[in-house]
Amino acid sequence: MALSPHTIASAVIAALGMALGLVLVQCSVTPLGATDSGIARARTATPAGSELFDRECSSCHGRRGEGLTTAPAVMGTGALAEYPRDDAASSSPVYSISTQLQNDATHIPGRSKRYPFRTAADVYDYVSTRMPLPKSRAGSLGRDSYWAIVNYLLIGHGLAVPVGGVSAANAKGVALR
Repeated sequence: MALSPHTIASAVIAALGMALGLVLVQCSVTPLGATDSGIARARTATPAGSELFDRECSSCHGRRGEGLTTAPAVMGTGALAEYPRDDAASSSPVYSISTQLQNDATHIPGRSKRYPFRTAADVYDYVSTRMPLPKSRAGSLGRDSYWAIVNYLLIGHGLAVPVGGVSAANAKGVALR
């Protein structure tokens, strides 16, 4: 007995509906960005960082650091990756920060647009020289403000920071992995 085209179409639509439902359930169970507890810990540990992040960063990176439009995630799963997502398949060697800064104006295809994030110092160096956007505002927040934002990001991301927070004195010793 052959199935009618209407029966087949109904079955396909039902299967697609179930698949979409499963995807939506998965998305609703796992929010992007920092967890509720990570955000709460970060807000408690660094109120100044929380306020600065909300004012200066969240419009591009999202309230949970999940990343919006073209801005990357800065907290949560997949955030603060050692190398940017588009460089994951690249076979180019790691090169120095000075080489990276020299190459910024004339980006070399296949090379990262930023140096690797391995420590809190790497994150500070990046955000304190390149954020907030637009480029004309980069580096405009002041040293203490950038340290407050970095502490907020790291705590919200779920990393342990030293007592008293991450600072210039200890940032190189705070590993991101």
